[in-house]
Parts: sequence; C-alpha cells; structure tokens
Amino acid sequence: MSARFAAALVPALLIAGAAAAQTAGPKSGEQADIPFATNGGIRTFTPDDRGNGVYLQDRRNNWYYASLAGPCMDLPFATRIGYRTFGGSSTLSRGDTIFTEREQCLITDLVRSGPPPKKERKPKAKKKG
Repeated sequence: MSARFAAALVPALLIAGAAAAQTAGPKSGEQADIPFATNGGIRTFTPDDRGNGVYLQDRRNNWYYASLAGPCMDLPFATRIGYRTFGGSSTLSRGDTIFTEREQCLITDLVRSGPPPKKERKPKAKKKG
C-alpha cells in the first residue's frame, strides 16, 4: 500500500465512522418500533387523508408513520384505533395490525417521522349582501 493511498484512506474512514456514530433524528425515516404501544404507549394518532397510513405519537412526543398494506377506509374517520401485536408483545412493529371498528389493517412499514402535515383551512365564503 502506498503512502498516498493510506493518507487518503484515513480521512475517509474517519468520516464514515462519524456518520455511523450519529443518532438518527426524529424525521429520519429510519425503521422503528414503538415500545409499550399496547399498554398506553400511543398518545395520539392522525391518519393520512387516503387511509394508506397513520401518524402515531408516543408518550415521549416522538412521531412515527405506519404505512399500511392497502387503504384502510375507516381510518380517516376513526375516533379510536386498536393494535394487535405479533406474539402478544407490547411493542408495535412492522407486521403488526391496526384495527378500527370494522377493519384490520396490516402495518407494512413503521418509521420515525415528523408530526403530520397541517391541513389547509378552506377560506370562508363571502356573504352576499
């Protein structure tokens, strides 16, 4: 190995090591699990407009986005949801189920995210006078 190659390799390894040591941020899109979800660990939820996923907030105010296997038609109108975890665990993960009163929706992906996007308010109609 030449001295030039070794000198070029050291900074590259240091940069790679620093990137690996950083903790992923809350909006990272990194795979995640929500511990104690079935024991009151989910504080609130906000479904997306199409029923393809749901934003979940845990007790520590961290947000997650759960993508679903297909549209969950009741989800945008649900006032409450339940969870069924694989093997009776209390941790919500990919492969678990969210259910509403009439539907069961399979979680295909669960990632860290930011809060749900704010919905735009429609302007009030002007009164005719």
